[in-house]
Amino acid sequence: MDQIELHKQTGEMVYSTLANKALLAHKLQNSLNNTSAQLEFEKASSLAKDNRIKYLEDIIIELGHDPKDPKSIQALIKKKEDDIAALRKHLKLPITMHPMTTDIVEKKSQEDEMDLLIKMNERLAETEKALEEALQGKQGELASQPSQTAHKQFQ
Repeated sequence: MDQIELHKQTGEMVYSTLANKALLAHKLQNSLNNTSAQLEFEKASSLAKDNRIKYLEDIIIELGHDPKDPKSIQALIKKKEDDIAALRKHLKLPITMHPMTTDIVEKKSQEDEMDLLIKMNERLAETEKALEEALQGKQGELASQPSQTAHKQFQ
């Protein structure tokens, strides 16, 4: 029985370590997904900036390079004012998530963690059962060997 208890304790330690590692892997996966989404956002932002620069270059080319031309100056000033207004609006209204979205994401994350722990617990129970069966089989073999040796001595 001591060996069975030792295997159970070892299984619990292994399960604890696996559970911690699985949770860490899950958190890292979430961080990776968030980083990937942020990267996509940055790519889109960069593309928008490149498009804006291209648009300004097109205006300059279309209206000519003459700095004394009032139409080109007015078009550039208007575009610059639009850009400044957009930036001010962006600075005043930071990107926020709806509180319900945060709650849903948090609950989903907890549910995923619980599912993972349940699966790991089931695997641990299966492993413990297999270890107990193997240990009982081994003890049965050891118990039958001395009786066979004693039987041979009497012959």
